[in-house]
Amino acid sequence: MASMYSSSLEALQLPFENLYLFDNSSLSLNASSAGVFPDPQRNHGLGFSRVGSFRSCLDDFTGKSTNLGSSMFDNVNWFNGFSNGSPGFQPIFSLDSEYSYGYSNWVIDMAKTEEGSKDLQKLLSNSKNSNMIFSWVFDFIVELMIDQSGRYLFQKLIESADETQLQMILERLLVPHNYIYYASLLKYGSCSIKKLITVLEKSPLITYVIKALSDTFEKLMMDPIGHYVIFECLDVLDSQTNDPLNIQAMKQCLELVRHEQGSVSMNGFVTRIKGPRRDQLLNLISRNSAFLAQDPTGNYVVQCVIQLQNPAMNDQIFRNLEGYYVKLSTTKTGSYVVEHCFLSSGLDRVINELLRSDRLVSVAKDRYGNYVVQTALKESKKREISLHGSLVVKLEQHFKCLQHGYGRNVLSVLRSLQ
Repeated sequence: MASMYSSSLEALQLPFENLYLFDNSSLSLNASSAGVFPDPQRNHGLGFSRVGSFRSCLDDFTGKSTNLGSSMFDNVNWFNGFSNGSPGFQPIFSLDSEYSYGYSNWVIDMAKTEEGSKDLQKLLSNSKNSNMIFSWVFDFIVELMIDQSGRYLFQKLIESADETQLQMILERLLVPHNYIYYASLLKYGSCSIKKLITVLEKSPLITYVIKALSDTFEKLMMDPIGHYVIFECLDVLDSQTNDPLNIQAMKQCLELVRHEQGSVSMNGFVTRIKGPRRDQLLNLISRNSAFLAQDPTGNYVVQCVIQLQNPAMNDQIFRNLEGYYVKLSTTKTGSYVVEHCFLSSGLDRVINELLRSDRLVSVAKDRYGNYVVQTALKESKKREISLHGSLVVKLEQHFKCLQHGYGRNVLSVLRSLQ
């Protein structure tokens, strides 16, 4: 199949020479239906009859049958200022003809093979060919961007597209459905959306992408694939552009961190966020640290903030956890948080609370607490020798009790540090 497409490149280029092209300098977004795009009242089935796999995926998300053939001209609220029938738009042919649709289908089939996609990408180096390929794949742009091989043609196409063509692609992806969101949940679709973000980095059009992502922020952050699209925004775009995402992160933070995937995603978000919203988000987590430290997934974001070594935030966390250190030490999730406090500037706070407690031996014999006491001994030996001595004396008073169960692990560390 691929060799057949490759050998037919000459045949593909021949019809390019006999067709009129767009006047890109003044192409209207809502162009006349006599031009490149089909009349919204006709040919819906023909224009999108190929998008079977994505329709099925979309139906799963929406819970109802989705018509991917809906017109790009219906309910256009995202874009304003574009008039119908612009005199700058020059039709190249009518998509009502079997001839034009035949080539569209043929090009899409070609793009969905490895060799065919590579050959079409080569043709994009010529602006005349680029415009023609754009006109033929436009109605199938969603199908193209989520395909394993087709996505490479999509990515190359948006690199060579002008601002008007990028506007048209965005409208196709946003009206009437938020295909940016749906594509972000798919393996190859997410790669295409990340590339779109990079291409639009300096363009005002990026605000439409950010709005589409912020509207579905919580769902994307809870998805094992979708959250990488959010990360791409944080890695590529400036803090002002990302502000809608940052606001959503603060609104959804406490809900997300109690979700298994959401917690992992929020950790990545916390380490990437830039600008003034960063301290606001860290402060929100720090204020709720006593609650989150006891949560099976929320504790991870507390650990993440402690590891950032922000003095103000860590001081707030350590103060909020005072009175809870002993209790946290004997729980699976809490013990991790306490150990991170030892590795930061909270060492003296935690050890002093352990020394004041009459439950130190119980902590040392606990299945989770023994790890906390081991870490306390090791870290205090390196950094707070006076506290280390006090801890050793108190533990040695209960030598016999520690000779059984998990207490033996603590005695082993005591001997190794002498």
